[in-house]
Amino acid sequence: MRPADAMTPHSASIDSLPPRAESSAFRRALPCLLLAASAGHGAEGLAQTAAPAASFPTRPLRFVVPFAAGGAADVMARTIGAHFASAWGQPAVIDNRSGAGGLIAAEITARAVADGHTLMLAEPALASLPWLHAKPTVDVLRDLAPVAGIASAPQVITVQPSLPVRSVQELVAWGRANPTRFNFGSPSRGSTGDLAGELLRTMTGVNFTVVTYKGAAPALAALAGGEVTFTASSMLAGMPLVKSGRVRAIGTTGAKRHGATPDIPSMAEQGLPGYRITQWWGLVSPRGVPGNVVARITAETGVALAGADLRERLAALYAEPMPMDAQAFGAFIREEVEALGRIIRAAGIKPE
Repeated sequence: MRPADAMTPHSASIDSLPPRAESSAFRRALPCLLLAASAGHGAEGLAQTAAPAASFPTRPLRFVVPFAAGGAADVMARTIGAHFASAWGQPAVIDNRSGAGGLIAAEITARAVADGHTLMLAEPALASLPWLHAKPTVDVLRDLAPVAGIASAPQVITVQPSLPVRSVQELVAWGRANPTRFNFGSPSRGSTGDLAGELLRTMTGVNFTVVTYKGAAPALAALAGGEVTFTASSMLAGMPLVKSGRVRAIGTTGAKRHGATPDIPSMAEQGLPGYRITQWWGLVSPRGVPGNVVARITAETGVALAGADLRERLAALYAEPMPMDAQAFGAFIREEVEALGRIIRAAGIKPE
C-alpha cells in the first residue's frame, strides 16, 4: 500500500478506488493515520469541511455487527467501540444483526443516515456477499464506503491427531491415496474456513468430500471425534484443541507464519506460494459520509491500534493490527471481493 492521498470532502465508494499497491511502510506509519484527520486540500478546502468534523459525534455511535454476540466480530466491535466511547464521550451502541451471511447488517448500514454515526464491522463475509446471493439487495462496492482497517488473523488447518500427516504435502498425498475417506469439515458453506479448504483443492487438484456444519465449533468437534479428516477454522477456535492434543495443526493460512505460533508453518511456505486467506476486520459506513468525518474516525482507529489495551485484546484473538485509511481499506476490500469470488466460482458454490 502507498500512503494515503489527501482526503476528499466526500468518502469515495469502494469501486472508485485505484488498485492497491503493496508497501509495509504505511502499516508501520500509524502517524499517517493521525495526520489524515487534518490532511488538507488547501486553506479553502479545510474551511469548507472543518465544521462537521469539529462537532462530530453529536449522538451515540452505532456499530452494526453482522453476527451474533460473543463471536470474534462482536468482540472486535465492542473493543473498538469502547475506545471511541472513552475518547469522544458518546456511548457506543453494539447492534448485532445476524442473518443471510451478513446481508442484513449490510442493508441496515447502507440505508442509515450518512453522517458517520452508523458504522458496520466489516469482515470477509462482506466480500463474499456478491457471490453468495443471486439478487443481493446491497452492492457492497457501491452502497457502502470504507472507513478504516482494524486487524487481520489467519485460519489454521487442522487434522485428526491419529492421521499419519504432519504437513500439507502429506495431507494431500494421503487424500489422493484414500479418496473415499478424505473429507473436509466445513464450518459453513462460503465461510472463510470453508474457502480455505476450497483454495487447497484449487491449488493442489486434490479432491475431497465436503461435510458442512453449523460453525467452527461443531466442525472441530467432528474432527476431534474422527468424523472428518481435516478442517480450517479461526485460530481462536482451533488453537485450544491443538494445545490440548485433540487435533493437530499442519499449517496457517496467512502469507507467513503467525507470530503467536512460530512452530506452525504457513501453507505458502509448504509448496503453495500465493496461498492466503485470512479473517480481517474493519469499519465501513453508508456511502456519502463527509470525508473529514471519515478521516477523524480513521485517525481515532489509529490511536486505538497504537494503544497497549487494544493490542492485548487483538493478541487474545490471534489477530494483528491492520491499520488502513479509507482509500487503502477500500482497495483491500475490492481485492478481497475479487479473490474470494475466484475461490467461490472454482468451488462451484452457487448463489442462493
